[in-house]
Amino acid sequence: MSSVAFGGLASGLDTNAIVDGLVKAESIPLTAIQTHKTNVDAASQTVSDISSKLATLKSAAQALSTPTGFSSFSATSSDPAIVANVTGAAAAGSFDLQVTQLAKEQRTYSDAQPASVAPLNMAGTLSIQVGSGTTANVNVLATDSLTDIATKINQSGQRVGASVIYDGTNYKLQVRGLDTGQANAINMTETGFSLGLSTPANTVQKAQDAKLSVDGIQITRATNQVTGVLPGLTLALTKVTSSPVTVNVNPDATSLTTKLQTFVKAYNDIVSASHFAAGYGSTKATNKELMGDSAIRGTLDRLGAQMGRVVPGTSGLYTTLASIGLTKDKDGNLALDTTKLGAAVQASPTSVAALFVKDPLAGTTGAMQGLMDTVDKLSTNADSLLATKIKALGKQSVQLQNDADSTQRHIDSYKADLQKRFTDLEMQMSQITSNGNSLLSAIGANTSK
Repeated sequence: MSSVAFGGLASGLDTNAIVDGLVKAESIPLTAIQTHKTNVDAASQTVSDISSKLATLKSAAQALSTPTGFSSFSATSSDPAIVANVTGAAAAGSFDLQVTQLAKEQRTYSDAQPASVAPLNMAGTLSIQVGSGTTANVNVLATDSLTDIATKINQSGQRVGASVIYDGTNYKLQVRGLDTGQANAINMTETGFSLGLSTPANTVQKAQDAKLSVDGIQITRATNQVTGVLPGLTLALTKVTSSPVTVNVNPDATSLTTKLQTFVKAYNDIVSASHFAAGYGSTKATNKELMGDSAIRGTLDRLGAQMGRVVPGTSGLYTTLASIGLTKDKDGNLALDTTKLGAAVQASPTSVAALFVKDPLAGTTGAMQGLMDTVDKLSTNADSLLATKIKALGKQSVQLQNDADSTQRHIDSYKADLQKRFTDLEMQMSQITSNGNSLLSAIGANTSK
């Protein structure tokens, strides 16, 4: 049977309170270790957050690094018959276009049938060939209905689609091409049966190309989405025109401004978070583990250097981002002068593009590609500056946890030892008191005789 210690009953001392006080004093180093670990873990999270902000900055830079993404041109059309969109490296200009024919897919119908799901009592083979492609054979059984044949055509692997049409009285099987253009005409041969799919008169719409002219130059395309005619533009043809349609391509700083403002915000978020974390000027570091941290300072220094450099391959008035209105203030934050940017785009859109877009032919690397490479070296790569910092903080956190566990074991042992000592003391005091009381009782008994 285990004994139960009642602190202080024999000695008159509050031994439990004494033990708690001694253990609390012994726990001071553990509290310091735990506080240190909390700060280290918070520092690691802060550096990770800065790394995430760098990823956001890289995305914003990516949006400005390609001809399509950067494009500082807009296209307008005088008639909705031609919808013009900038989708690549466009150039300023004005063009007269006229559409004489739209691209269409082939549509062929079968002869009328009284039902869609009843057996046709026809058997044979339907051969289907799209353009100059390979021929697919569809086996038609006597038990097949129009719906069954439509399903088999859809499963033939050819670029065709089949469905059953009801005109209110009869049913017809429609076979249509999935692609426009004369080269995608459908040739069908019926062997052993006849639904009229090979009858020329049942083809109600032939496959044909789109035909248009650009400043009198004749153009033919297989689809109504025309690319490669006007630099950087996609033309969507919606109807035949009776007179020329004017498409204008002009410099446009609006979309560029929006993307640059997104970029500026992403950049300044990094600056703000870094200053807040490591301290800057009169602002104290929020975590002493990161006060004046070299990894964070190095990140800001390398980003700033990248933003301020002359972009290789550029010349003339616009060779730096500052020359078009993207400048840094004394605290390292970016600011965008939209008026200066607009003037630069109007004066020389090609030169402005060269500041951002990588063009091997022109010999320009583009500031955005350089910035993305810098971000990788700072946070993305396994041996990057911030990744190395996060790894070091992680190792420190593990070591602190080990120290805390070891210290806690020492405290637990120390407390158990104190409790044993004071319990032994109480038992000894209790025994002494008991012996003393027995002695006094004996003396009193002898005296009374």
